[in-house]
Amino acid sequence: MIDTALLNSLWQGGLVTAIAAITAALLPKHHAASRYAVWLTALAGLVAVPLITAFHPQYAAPLLPAVVTQTTVATSVVTQRAADTGGPWLIALWALGVLFCSGRLLLSYTRIAAIVRDSRPALDLGQDVRVSDSLAVPIAAGFINPVVILPAAAVRDLPAADLLAVMEHERAHIRRGDLVTNLVQRLVEAVLFFNPWTFVIGRQLVKEREAACDDWAVVATGAADRYATYLAELALAAQGTRTPLLTPSALGSKRLLLGRIARLLTGKVIVVKANYVAAAVSVAALAILTLALQSKGIASAQTMLAAQPNLPVKCYHDVTVIDPAMPAIPNSASGIKASANALVTVGTDGRPVSAKIVLSSGSKAIDNATVVAAMKSTYSPEMSNCKPKTGTYLFRVETGP
Repeated sequence: MIDTALLNSLWQGGLVTAIAAITAALLPKHHAASRYAVWLTALAGLVAVPLITAFHPQYAAPLLPAVVTQTTVATSVVTQRAADTGGPWLIALWALGVLFCSGRLLLSYTRIAAIVRDSRPALDLGQDVRVSDSLAVPIAAGFINPVVILPAAAVRDLPAADLLAVMEHERAHIRRGDLVTNLVQRLVEAVLFFNPWTFVIGRQLVKEREAACDDWAVVATGAADRYATYLAELALAAQGTRTPLLTPSALGSKRLLLGRIARLLTGKVIVVKANYVAAAVSVAALAILTLALQSKGIASAQTMLAAQPNLPVKCYHDVTVIDPAMPAIPNSASGIKASANALVTVGTDGRPVSAKIVLSSGSKAIDNATVVAAMKSTYSPEMSNCKPKTGTYLFRVETGP
């Protein structure tokens, strides 16, 4: 089931990302904290939706339109067949990838621990501020007792106003809990390293997180233009510098940095509190998506198609028998040449509901054995427009030499 969930996360992650993108697009661009909350729910959904749909019992009512159901079933069957074919190898390769990515995180943690250990207090700047000779950009570090660590060159050369803005940006990471959520993000990226949607969502998280902390810095200093100038100067001074994975990045890519500078210069950077209604809307949409993907209509179609790997993916067919039961013909009737036909009603879950003789063999014993065998057999239900329907199947038994 783990291999199925991992493969399903590839296409279900696209749906999760689309929901978050639509929700975030409805928010004003200067509401960075709210947009960050939306993308954080998307990261949680990227993990939760595939796991719930793979392991949780099915939901009773189909919620998706027929055309969406058909596409969903076809995609799910492809991933199911891939999992059935290469399950052990997929799990092994995934485990190796997770091990490698976890090693990178461990190295990052070791590097941060060394930076904190070698840094020195800057009590004139605050109890939570330290100075390091081995940094080119400021960072916030530490999960239990977080601190702001400033490059020695910045403390020496920056004007007081710029230094205050830098410290407020990093303090915002601590107040907002970004050190913990960044750790969660990196762990998800390590587990789902093969999934491109993980990094699409991660990029948006970095973008909105840094913009939200810029808002805190500008509110504290009231100098958006000056802070934008400082960011540009920092980018030039720290060109080619990489910050550890387990600390929120102060710079990011050049494109993200240019976007932050342009945003600061618009003057619309004063909303520091998140609107959790937007996050709630995103959570509700993800919950609806999860229920829709658990509908019995989809699940039954997935089961039927996955059980018949040689059949093309199709959403229209009559009831078919999967495993016919052998009739228990009494010895007294085993030598009689006869045939009996029973009409079986099969429910949407593939289970026989009832059976009755429509063409008798002339032998009550053979007819009874036919009905019993028909009810013991297993079936795939009738499918119409990718939805299972109650249908009928003609169960035939022949006896004699």
